[in-house]
Amino acid sequence: MRDDIFPFKWTEVQFVYTIAIWILIASIARILFSYLKFLTKWLPDSSLIIIVGLLLGFVLHLTSLNGASLDAEIFFLYLLPPIIFDAGYFMPNRAFFKNIDSILLFSLLGTVWNCFAIGGSLLLLSKYDVFSVQFSTFEIFIFASLVSASDPVAIIVVFEEIHVNEFLFINVFGEALFNDAISVVLYNMFISFLARDLATLNLWDYASRGLSFFVVALGGVAIGVVFAFATSLATKYTHGIKIVAPVLIFLIPYMGYLTAEMVSFSAIIAIAVCGMVMKQYVKGNITNSAANSVKYFTKIISQTSEIVIYMFLGLSTVSADHYFDVLFIAATIFFTLFYRTLGVLFQCYFLNKFRSEQFKLQDQFILAYGGLKGAIAYGLVVSIPAAVSAKPMFITTTIALIYFNVFIQGITIRPLINLLKIKTEEEKTVTMTESVYNKYLDYMMTGIEDIAGQKGHYNLVARFERFNSSILKPIFMRHQKREKNDFASVIRSYEKLILEDALEKIKNNRLNSTELNLDSFLQPGEDMEQLYTLFGEFLKKRGGIEGNGRSEDDIQDDYFAEVQAHECTNFGTELKEIENKDA
Repeated sequence: MRDDIFPFKWTEVQFVYTIAIWILIASIARILFSYLKFLTKWLPDSSLIIIVGLLLGFVLHLTSLNGASLDAEIFFLYLLPPIIFDAGYFMPNRAFFKNIDSILLFSLLGTVWNCFAIGGSLLLLSKYDVFSVQFSTFEIFIFASLVSASDPVAIIVVFEEIHVNEFLFINVFGEALFNDAISVVLYNMFISFLARDLATLNLWDYASRGLSFFVVALGGVAIGVVFAFATSLATKYTHGIKIVAPVLIFLIPYMGYLTAEMVSFSAIIAIAVCGMVMKQYVKGNITNSAANSVKYFTKIISQTSEIVIYMFLGLSTVSADHYFDVLFIAATIFFTLFYRTLGVLFQCYFLNKFRSEQFKLQDQFILAYGGLKGAIAYGLVVSIPAAVSAKPMFITTTIALIYFNVFIQGITIRPLINLLKIKTEEEKTVTMTESVYNKYLDYMMTGIEDIAGQKGHYNLVARFERFNSSILKPIFMRHQKREKNDFASVIRSYEKLILEDALEKIKNNRLNSTELNLDSFLQPGEDMEQLYTLFGEFLKKRGGIEGNGRSEDDIQDDYFAEVQAHECTNFGTELKEIENKDA
């Protein structure tokens, strides 16, 4: 009788309804955790979500209810793209390109080094029958590829809470974003070898796979740039129908991800680059309310995907069939820490020979210790083909490694930073020059490079800015006219003020019969603050600057701005305070 009136169709909605319940439970749990300060002070958000997943998995296990399973299609096509797009769209581009050399070295060479070092060591131990399950060469390198990369989601969660300084944050986060892409490329490369007999492979097979590594990565970059330009151009003509712009901002990058996946290029690199490139153009084509809607919706779908993956992780810990090999788990954790530390030390030693901003020993320790594994490693390991006999052991080991990273390293990294006295953003007083006039300092450094006869980083940035203002922005942005950037007058005016200040300094020192110490003048302190003030006054005379009016608890434009948001006041208030103080 009841079925005739309102039939019960649980099986038709079971999967979607289960996911909705998980998200609801996780959201309620996060609200509760926000009030339990003693928990959030020590435990990262990701660890708390895993705990919720564990409890839910335990309940489902007791009640014999079947939960949903995470397969490769769901992970790669639905859960991963929002996370990577969020990371690319909120990437602090200025800091990223300033540290592009170290980021690319860590993400490319570091990931390849970790993959082959970890895989080779585990393979060597297996030859002596140390482990209970045997595996082939390519099977262990598949596993090594997915545990060799850091996870941007786990790093963002932990590093936002400890307020690490910008230099460390951008290097660890930038590396994590791109080494995940490199890890997936290596993962797919070794997967393609599984169907081949090792004895039939020749030198060309290995060389072609190595070449495809670079083709896949560069192809992903190219697709990302093309679809970023397509998104920018599409939003340029949506001023008449504003509701369409946010749809295009999400739809076209996702199509770029699917296109890269379709032609076997790196889809992760494609959607990350797309988010980074298109951001400055689309923000000029849409209203402020639409821009805020895009930021919020990006965060919503990204954090929802993150919650679902971590809930799957907690659930699978209880419900999945595990194969525990304590020696394999211990060896994996040891090798991932050891080889990452070794790689960071050698790479930083090389970088310090060419960089003005050096990687101190404490920084190197955090770079090595902060290489956390998370959702992407788990998503990759459950996507390993079922034909791999060691897959249950790989899944169990990956879960154990993530737990070690999230709980042990995530909890201890804050006390270690305090113990090592590593500079955090809280300890740094942000001056007006640093927070507002970074662009003008770039122009000044460009002039210095020109005077010195060098074509360095700032010169390249200035050339791109000119090309961007005169060519790209007029094409991809509405109401943007061709501009010719001539900063020679700014540089000359600044040179004049600095020379006048230096002459005044020399005059005062001569009157006081003291010798001028140039080193002390250039050190941070009272004189440097006077220099900042002088530069600030100079720029104020050349043109006013208005505050952005954004509330400090709003979603910021990039990840590092979010880290700083709780410390930085509105610029208009800061400028008013400075003016009152001067008065």
